[in-house]
Amino acid sequence: MESIALRNVKDIKDTGKHWLEGVLGEHLRDNQQVFIMVLTPDVVPDDESRRRAANGIQQVLADVDSRTAAEGVTPNEIDAAVEEAMQHVRRREP
Repeated sequence: MESIALRNVKDIKDTGKHWLEGVLGEHLRDNQQVFIMVLTPDVVPDDESRRRAANGIQQVLADVDSRTAAEGVTPNEIDAAVEEAMQHVRRREP
């Protein structure tokens, strides 16, 4: 069974926030959220776990849509930000 947590950074105590920043290697801002999933590799989740996970992801995506719309961020700007982030994590060939 998978464990999933979604927390607003502003609601995380300082010690937890500092620990997460160390693990992630970056500073967390109060307007961000942290999404953590614990899973066991090579174990296929049951149908109920899969439904809960899918619902959780749908809720996160709905929250993102709501927040970006409220801030006036366009889909093109979101795509550009994702592409830029992916360039930082993609393996670079020599």
